[in-house]
Amino acid sequence: QLAASGGETLAEEYTPLGHTDYTTVISKIKAANPDVVYNTLNGDSNVAFFKQLADAGITAADLTTLSVSIAEEESAAIGGEYMADHLVAWNYYQTVDTPENEAFVAAYHAHTEKAGNKRPTSDPVEAAYISVYLWAMAVEKAGTTEVEAVKAAMAGLEFAAPEGPVTVHAENHHISKTVRIGK
Repeated sequence: QLAASGGETLAEEYTPLGHTDYTTVISKIKAANPDVVYNTLNGDSNVAFFKQLADAGITAADLTTLSVSIAEEESAAIGGEYMADHLVAWNYYQTVDTPENEAFVAAYHAHTEKAGNKRPTSDPVEAAYISVYLWAMAVEKAGTTEVEAVKAAMAGLEFAAPEGPVTVHAENHHISKTVRIGK
């Protein structure tokens, strides 16, 4: 999504998952001259996009890009020289400074090293971790694994997650989480 400083959307462009040729998209970005690009690309598409953005001579100093599914692992795959000063937003980064995260990262790295594939944690990994703990807390509160009882017990649960405190909303079972913006 391309936006101007007043917040209006100048254009939206969607590509299939795994898309790798962003030449046309980058031409449209240059023509629109937006103040910000709101990037929702996933996976390897980000690698191609940021490398091609740099090849087109566009840096973070020229154009603010805010990506919503890039963390440490994705940044490493893209390359620091391509990600320098671009903004990223997610709920969790491996570098979150909480005692819970310190323990989580150490345990995760010990496990992945043992498996021969040490890698950084990520927002999806931490979300899965939270989900298991919240389910276990709901089962304990309900006193059963019966689905409807567990669903009812989820309401209002709070958990000291690696990212910080999370709370389950009663009305929709969504989780309140801290939003983080990184550079």
